[in-house]
This record gives sequence, C-alpha cells and structure tokens, in this order.
Amino acid sequence: MQNLESLTKSIPEYARDVKINLQTLLNTENQTLTQKQIFGAALASAYATKEKTLIKVLQNEAQNILSEVQLKAVKTASALMAMNNIYYRFLHISADKEYSQLPAGLRMRGILDHGIEKIDFEIFSLAVSIINGCGMCIDAHANQLLKHGMSKSQIQMTAKIAAVVNSAAQVLIIENQE
Repeated sequence: MQNLESLTKSIPEYARDVKINLQTLLNTENQTLTQKQIFGAALASAYATKEKTLIKVLQNEAQNILSEVQLKAVKTASALMAMNNIYYRFLHISADKEYSQLPAGLRMRGILDHGIEKIDFEIFSLAVSIINGCGMCIDAHANQLLKHGMSKSQIQMTAKIAAVVNSAAQVLIIENQE
C-alpha cells in the first residue's frame, strides 16, 4: 500500500506546487492545528473527494495518529456533511426562501454523538463542507470553531488542508486518465 511519502514523490512536475503544499501542510511541526486535527481534516477531505488512492494513503497515515473512535468520527463527519452540504446548499441557492422555513426532518444525531472533542469534529466537518462548497455549512462550522476558541488562522489552515487534498485528488484523477 502506498504511503504519503511515495504518493508525494509520484506527483508529476506540472503539479509541483501541489506536492510542496501537501508536504508542508501535512507536516505537523510549527502548525496551528494538532496532528490529530491535521490528519483528521485531511482524511475527511479525501473522503469528500472520493479519490480512492488518496483515501487509502490518508487512511494508512491516519491510523497511526487517530484512535478508532476518532477515525469513526471522521467518517461520521464525512457522511453527515455529504447530506447536510447538499440540503443546506439547496436552501441557500433556492430562490424560494419558504423552503428554509420548513423543518429539515433529517436525522443528524451523529453531529452530537461522535465521541470526540467537539472542536475536532467541527474541523472535520468544516473541511468536508469546504470541498462540497456549502456556504451555510462553512459559516456554521467556522462560527462554532470561533465560539470554542479557535483562531481565524486555525480555521484558514483547515481550508488550506481541504484545498490541497482536493488538488491532490485532481492530480491523481488526471494521472489515472492517461
């Protein structure tokens, strides 16, 4: 199974910036997020991209850093945001604002019952919401993080991780087409 080092080495020259950014952002020294937050956000982002190689590599890396409960919470955040990001983006985009007055009626208990630190779950949810492009969800998770003492630079780091993981997924998709 491929590891992160071999994955970054395989990224072609046209995507050198992606390679460097991936190495820099997943290096836990001098970062604003903890190692668990970095790799949880990266894995949640990989799940959102649906790129199988990237998911496998980041699962392998995260298994050495995250507990079973934390790995499950990353999956929970990814699954729930796949639903919520679509639903709340619909509410936001729809010209008919009456939809936002109707009860969602969607089960979202996992947002409360994930078994990890709330701040970590919010980071994972934010990363997925960024990739899925739901402005309402991005705002909701960023506001929760600010409310719980996270800085804007920490929130920005989550966005950078999501962006670079998404870009790495795009490179792998391009390379698998040739």
